[in-house]
Amino acid sequence: MTEIDKKAEAIKIKNEANKLFSEKKFKEAIEAYTKAIKLDSSVPAFYSNRAQCYIRTELYGAAIEDASEAIKLDNSFTKGYYRRAAALLAMGEIGKARNDFKIVVARMPNDKAVKDKLRTVTQMFKEMMFAEAISGQEDDRLVSSIIDLMDYPLENDYSGPRMKLREKSTEESSVNSETAKKDESSTGQRVENGVNTNDKENEILEYVDKEFVDSLTVWFKDQKKLPLRYMYAILILLQRYLRPLESLIDVKIEKDSILNICGDVHGQYYDLLNIFKLAGEPSKTNTFLFNGDFVDRGSFSIETVMLLFAYKLLYPDHFFLNRGNHESLNMNKIYGFEGEILAKYGKYHGPRLFDLFQETFNVLPVAHLVQEKIFVVHGGLYSEEMEAVDDTANIKGVTLDMIRKINRTKQPSDGGLLTELLWSDPQKMNGRAPNKRGVAIQFGPDITEKFLKLNNLSMIVRSHEQKDNGYEIDHDGKCVTVFSAPNYCDQMGNLGAFMKVSPSLEIEYKTFSAVPHPPVKSMAYASGSPFF
Repeated sequence: MTEIDKKAEAIKIKNEANKLFSEKKFKEAIEAYTKAIKLDSSVPAFYSNRAQCYIRTELYGAAIEDASEAIKLDNSFTKGYYRRAAALLAMGEIGKARNDFKIVVARMPNDKAVKDKLRTVTQMFKEMMFAEAISGQEDDRLVSSIIDLMDYPLENDYSGPRMKLREKSTEESSVNSETAKKDESSTGQRVENGVNTNDKENEILEYVDKEFVDSLTVWFKDQKKLPLRYMYAILILLQRYLRPLESLIDVKIEKDSILNICGDVHGQYYDLLNIFKLAGEPSKTNTFLFNGDFVDRGSFSIETVMLLFAYKLLYPDHFFLNRGNHESLNMNKIYGFEGEILAKYGKYHGPRLFDLFQETFNVLPVAHLVQEKIFVVHGGLYSEEMEAVDDTANIKGVTLDMIRKINRTKQPSDGGLLTELLWSDPQKMNGRAPNKRGVAIQFGPDITEKFLKLNNLSMIVRSHEQKDNGYEIDHDGKCVTVFSAPNYCDQMGNLGAFMKVSPSLEIEYKTFSAVPHPPVKSMAYASGSPFF
């Protein structure tokens, strides 16, 4: 094939890729653009178009590389700067994104939409710089320790769900006089229905019972707000329960019980209700594990996460929650959760409520171990073997005990074990590779096999990636991705899925389609919504 023929064929394939993109077949479009680039690597638009596909599939690191290559080929190619700005913003690189948008506006000074985008990013940049400037002056006490519920009485005309009150702290008082369950946490502190009753400071008398959760479910479905008093109470109670626990939690599936493992739900409250309809209502025998990413993107994130938190308090030993990469400050500022809180609770109360959510996210466990055999984590595995496990055999690795002891009460950094557990993805080939997201790694079947063998496990269950069929089985059946947000962002057309796991570790996959929701689009509250 001559060079002229190659260029002509590349254009033909690019046009096919454009059609695939318009049909929202982004992965197929990426493959087609890649073929075009192999035939003719001199066309900036090929890279720019593939970058847009990477943005739509959340592979922002790869998008930045492609956009940068387009600029390298032709530094007058404005669309390359635009694509790179969008990807940088998605990764929280606000200053760098602002610089690229300045270039775009300089070249397109009469484009109102582009100028509006620069204005939005500039405002985000100013807020970021202000936050950094005052960071050393802020009160370093936990927000949960300074909130007094007496300052937030219920309104006289409030007609929504009501939390019952237990008796004021006595040694034998219970959270729920009918169903009180007393046990000892891993630190020996008394726990009653998810409440650490040793915490006498700012004692909270409210507790969650089934009547409250049932009423809350309907209240949220009708798009009504929970009062601040109850928002604060639930978040503080959950913090007090979770904080003493280890970062890896053991889960036992009891006889005649089932464990439903769900992936990302991303603020899709009405799809969450559908999961409970399909899988059955949570109970002590119909147990659940939600594998992170409760918030962001979907515009009912408050409703989603608060219902999950309420269920955790109702069934602390039968309803489990993992932290995802979107249970973090940077993601919440860009992808909608902060904006939703400010829109629904105002700019006076909203910031403190948002800070309290961040504190609560920081104490969520990072992983769960089911029946001593199934390792459940939001993202995946690690970039390096951390230490010698067996000096005589020269074996290195990451053990479950190391994960149990992770210091999780912080924001994820750019690297490290915590970040990798939240962000990593599997790949088909052996070994490790940089993650196309721009954070953490991609890990192959051999890395999975080594981790499982070292820790005497049978499989990894993770989430973090949208799958067309709701789930995907990789690494010879030893690494499964479960994603539970159907028609992700109201546009991807994918199914959702969840796993049903029996006490004997028999597994059944259930898939489901999206259900209608009120006319509030995904990303409605997101700072970056004009770009994605």
